[in-house]
Amino acid sequence: MSKLLRKTLCVATLGAGLSLGYLAWATAPDDGGEPPPKPLNECSPGFWKNHPEYWTAQFCGSATGCINAVLTELTSQGNGSGVRRHVQAGILNAWADGYYGAQICTD
Repeated sequence: MSKLLRKTLCVATLGAGLSLGYLAWATAPDDGGEPPPKPLNECSPGFWKNHPEYWTAQFCGSATGCINAVLTELTSQGNGSGVRRHVQAGILNAWADGYYGAQICTD
């Protein structure tokens, strides 16, 4: 099993149920071809929490439930909360790469 697949499966186990579609994309086996392109955005959960202008209308549209759910994940506390925050940030980072096509977090 490749290192990428093992590490991704470990993350998938820790964050099970939070974003299976995103994690499934990340678990593609290493076929020896070109490596995937480096992500444009590697913004922290804090960046997304403090800059909702970048994602609320574009990512969630007018769905208040979506906005509340994303903020709940970005501000979660307690056991496993670090994983939850970083999984949500990862989802937003992957979305921002496609939506903006440029790096938006520089700090």
